[in-house]
Amino acid sequence: MAHRKRYNDLGLVFAKEWGDLRKREECLGEPLQANNLGQREYAKLIKAAEVKTIKFHGLRHTCATLLLQAREPVHVVSERLGHAKVSMTMEVYAHVLPDMQESAAPKIGTILHG
Repeated sequence: MAHRKRYNDLGLVFAKEWGDLRKREECLGEPLQANNLGQREYAKLIKAAEVKTIKFHGLRHTCATLLLQAREPVHVVSERLGHAKVSMTMEVYAHVLPDMQESAAPKIGTILHG
């Protein structure tokens, strides 16, 4: 907020929040370098949130798993992940899908038999 007038909002989740007076102030809001994100910024977020440390890529898997457990359709999760085929999502996240099958069986029974 201290730099909001100079902040270049590019709609990024992780962006530079500071300016380097030796360089240029326009860097506010620009993407973080990949190594900074993984090594410094992400580590700060984990510590501040007081949550279990997982690799940054683990966030992707967590998101997909939670969406599937919340009964989000597989094709929607697949699109969100950028998978070319739904089969890729189903292979990687097969461990989540058995629970979905178990809940589907009584539903079809109710539909068919009232």
